[in-house]
Amino acid sequence: MSNNSLGDRRYYRTRLTPLQKSIYKTILAGLKSHTVRTKVPAQPINEISRIFTFVLLDNPLIFFTAAPPFNYISMPGRKSEVLPNYKFVKQIAKQYSDEVNLYLQRFDSFKVKPDVEKVQIVHDYCLEHFSYDHGAGEHAHSILGPILHRTAVCEGIAKFLKLALDYLDVKNLIVTGKAKDPAGGKSENHAWNIVKLDGKTYHVDVTFDMTLSVGEKRYDYFCLCDEDIKKDHIITGNVPTCTTKGEDYYSKNFLVARSPMELKDIIGKNLRQNKQRIVIKAIGKGEPESLQNKIVQIAVNQHINVHNRSVAIECNANIEQMVFEVNFK
Repeated sequence: MSNNSLGDRRYYRTRLTPLQKSIYKTILAGLKSHTVRTKVPAQPINEISRIFTFVLLDNPLIFFTAAPPFNYISMPGRKSEVLPNYKFVKQIAKQYSDEVNLYLQRFDSFKVKPDVEKVQIVHDYCLEHFSYDHGAGEHAHSILGPILHRTAVCEGIAKFLKLALDYLDVKNLIVTGKAKDPAGGKSENHAWNIVKLDGKTYHVDVTFDMTLSVGEKRYDYFCLCDEDIKKDHIITGNVPTCTTKGEDYYSKNFLVARSPMELKDIIGKNLRQNKQRIVIKAIGKGEPESLQNKIVQIAVNQHINVHNRSVAIECNANIEQMVFEVNFK
């Protein structure tokens, strides 16, 4: 992974050569104007596809065309032509664009907030208003999925996060790769985001937090460093490195336990605040299942100490990230 800095809203454009940037600009202009045939310097189809993909990753408002493959006419010695596959006619695309821009105005009052608050606000908004589209509907891969239907797959959710954070002037990008679903354990193609806060970059995976948030919000994938995200994600392509540790949600909110004593302290403190649900990130040696059993036993004992009675406990685990949700029944 590259140590490239995230200093431009169109991050992937910065990774291109001058000629490639020129092609990027031409393709973007053609898409914005709904051009049927866009002339570009002759390049191998895989190179044009790469640039086309970068255009879509950088510009989530270009929701009205399908990702590659597209039609490409190569003419040796002459300019070649890119023929996008538009999903809507220009008039309908304009109507949707107006609806999207109107939708974004609901975030206007947050423009004065610090960047880290903006990221959490949009993260929480997604968890509160959107769901994962298991049926992969018509707009599931674009911003129209969340905005029109309140449901999308990871690509549509990552694009919405980018769109909203661009609107709030928070530097960010979409990351593509593979990931192991924390709920089902299945590894598959995946998309999430990197954000830049106070000069440092972090991973944010709203889709996975959405998957884990049953009833109440989870932050297992909020502001992670590379070391943590790589526990269940594989990054493809060159993206900025995220090396800062200890800025994840659980660390910032004193919910990380490195020993049984810290587990007791965290659980006891939360029980004294009459909380019936505690989410803890545990760092330590041993098998996750053994640690899960230890957390349950400590929770039982601490509940007796604080409330003078025993109680049924349910403990769910995100094994890869070592995050445990304890619910007192």
